[in-house]
Amino acid sequence: MAKKFETPKGTRDYLPTDMRTRRAVFDRLRRYFELYGFEELDTPAFEYLEVLTLKSGAQAENEIYSFVDKGERKLGLRFDLTSSTGRVAASYSEIPRPFYRYQIGKVWRYDRPQAGRYREFYQADADIIGSYSTDCEVDLLLMATEVLKGFDLPEYQLVVNSRKILEAQVRVSGIPVEKKADALRALDKLLKIGPDGMKEEFVRYGLTAEQFDRFYATIVVETLDEAAARLGSDEDGVKGVAELREIFDKAERLGFADRLKFDWTLARGLDYYTGPVFEARAQTTSGFGSFGGGGRYDDLVGLYGGQPQGAVGFSFGVERLIGLIEERGGATDALSPPVLVAPLDPAQFEAAERLALALRRAGIATRLLPATKRDKVFKYSTAAGLPKLILVGSDEAATKIYALRTQGGQEQKLDQAALIAALKTP
Repeated sequence: MAKKFETPKGTRDYLPTDMRTRRAVFDRLRRYFELYGFEELDTPAFEYLEVLTLKSGAQAENEIYSFVDKGERKLGLRFDLTSSTGRVAASYSEIPRPFYRYQIGKVWRYDRPQAGRYREFYQADADIIGSYSTDCEVDLLLMATEVLKGFDLPEYQLVVNSRKILEAQVRVSGIPVEKKADALRALDKLLKIGPDGMKEEFVRYGLTAEQFDRFYATIVVETLDEAAARLGSDEDGVKGVAELREIFDKAERLGFADRLKFDWTLARGLDYYTGPVFEARAQTTSGFGSFGGGGRYDDLVGLYGGQPQGAVGFSFGVERLIGLIEERGGATDALSPPVLVAPLDPAQFEAAERLALALRRAGIATRLLPATKRDKVFKYSTAAGLPKLILVGSDEAATKIYALRTQGGQEQKLDQAALIAALKTP
């Protein structure tokens, strides 16, 4: 017996029935990115390894599928889309700023596979490069709420915080600057491991329990006013509070502030964030789960050799977003399966082909089945999930009058014009 092969660990196949919802999600994301003025960018699936590790440090190599090519060059499959965007922005200074870019593509991450988490997956990013204004954050957050309106998600929030506030809280609590990244990395795990687990992480990273106590007492705030009071005169911290107030005030005037929530626990563990950070979370049976996020990363383009400039982006975790949508029964605008045209004897194949062509030219997706017996056509229609079936029979009238059979076994006799009209009716 021939060996059967499985997909590599952490990957999966998406069958045609899966792709109907996936395509609907991709199409909606693309449509809204373009409605908001973003233009599409595409970049190589692999980059020089240095490009991928530059913003995240050498520890990122543990998550990268890396290899050495025949020219002895170190390369890696991209593990996000932001590294390539930073390289492009630095390399093409002639692109007018602000540069509104979106990208939808596969990324690869050598991570432990688990439910809803794969080693190969899609991301969908929108970024604005070349502006320091909080207007950019507001436009991205508004776009995210408009995109999500069409997906019938469970209750969701866009939670917001600021790296400037967090880093000021690190300073105010007396944690050395060289331990800042460790403190914020531990905070990023708080929702999963709780305060006691976070304290253990502090100690594991070489910080003390006393430093944890001071830091935790500083960061636990419910409002921006409380955060400002804890930060005192820390200049960057005060600026971070002011930026978030601008974002919330603008969102209020635009009518979507009810979707935003200040969350002192949000750290977004990536070190390249420099200002406001945000995360999309939806209510699930196990609590709020993240399915997207982003923030401001003003230093990234300069890191890749370009002129330093403001930059902010939002990324949808497509697999998690699709998982949430499928829990609700799939996308309401998922692609409909094609109509099935089936000649019932070989002599009618040409007539069936002409009909299929007419339907396609009318914008109706149509699959043409080779001539076969009537009972086999019905079995195939059911097995393939194609509820609309058009039979082209062998009698002379069948070339002009067609039998349209729909789900439930109902059958109508229609000429071509009436058939097209019936198929175009929702």
